[in-house]
Amino acid sequence: MADTPDSDLDDVARIRRVLARELETINEYESFARAASHPEVKAFFLHLATEEKEHVSEAVHMLRLLDASQDTRFTSPIAAGHFQQAVASTGTPVAAHSPSPPPPPTPNVINGRSPVEPLTSLPPQRLMYGLPAPPPAVESHPLTVGSLRRSGGGGGSNR
Repeated sequence: MADTPDSDLDDVARIRRVLARELETINEYESFARAASHPEVKAFFLHLATEEKEHVSEAVHMLRLLDASQDTRFTSPIAAGHFQQAVASTGTPVAAHSPSPPPPPTPNVINGRSPVEPLTSLPPQRLMYGLPAPPPAVESHPLTVGSLRRSGGGGGSNR
C-alpha cells in the first residue's frame, strides 16, 4: 500500500497513512529530544512530539468515526493476560516476570523550572503563545480582543 498514490486511496486508508506518519514523527522527535544537548532544544522537540500526539488522537477519532469495525476494536476490552496467552499459543516461552520500566529521566532544571514544565497553571483558553493572556477589560465583550472602534467618533473613516 506504500506504493499506492494518495489519490487512489479511500478516506479510511488516507487516515491510516497519516496515523502511521504521525507515529513515526513522534518517535523521531522524541529521539531528537533524547539526543539534544541544550535543555531548550530538548523542550522544543518534546513540544513538537506532544503536538504530533494530538494529531494521532485526532486521526484515531476520525478512523473510529469512519470505520465501524475499527471502532468496535477500541470499545471491546482486552482481558488481562491476553498478550501472554497469545504468545503461549505460539509455543514461545513467556517470561514469568517482565522487567519494570526504567525510572523517568531527571529533567534539567533552569531557574527552578523544568524546561517542559508549563509556564502557567492557567487553563489553555487563557493562554496566548504560551504566555498568560491579559485579563479582559471590564467594558470589553468576552469574545473580542480590545476595542474594534477607532477613536474620534463620527463613524467616518479616520485613516
